[in-house]
Amino acid sequence: MEFLFDRNRRICSRYETIGIMSKISDGESTFVGVVADISINGLRISHIPAPFNDMVEKCYSIVNGPANDFVLALHPRWMQITNNGMYKMIGFKIEDPPANWTAFVVSIKENGEFSGFVSQSAAA
Repeated sequence: MEFLFDRNRRICSRYETIGIMSKISDGESTFVGVVADISINGLRISHIPAPFNDMVEKCYSIVNGPANDFVLALHPRWMQITNNGMYKMIGFKIEDPPANWTAFVVSIKENGEFSGFVSQSAAA
């Protein structure tokens, strides 16, 4: 599933993140990845170990935010192999974003960066 959608076709503003981790499960195993950017309806996770099955219809993630953890049901939309095949970077659509996730992203939009962890991406 290599780049199913053009990254520039975004509905929601994306916010790049630094230092936010995710535990992500493909239904068989759980892996740790780095949240690269977020929006109300999606997120991009990098440094997911190569064995993660990106062909699953739905997977689940616990995103460790600075104040709260977020449990998200995700659908893989595109995938890129990185670091000479050791890792994957995957863009996900969030299924029915929970209210606390929406509030978190809206607060970033309204208040700007929080403690240096997030900045608005140029992609819209």
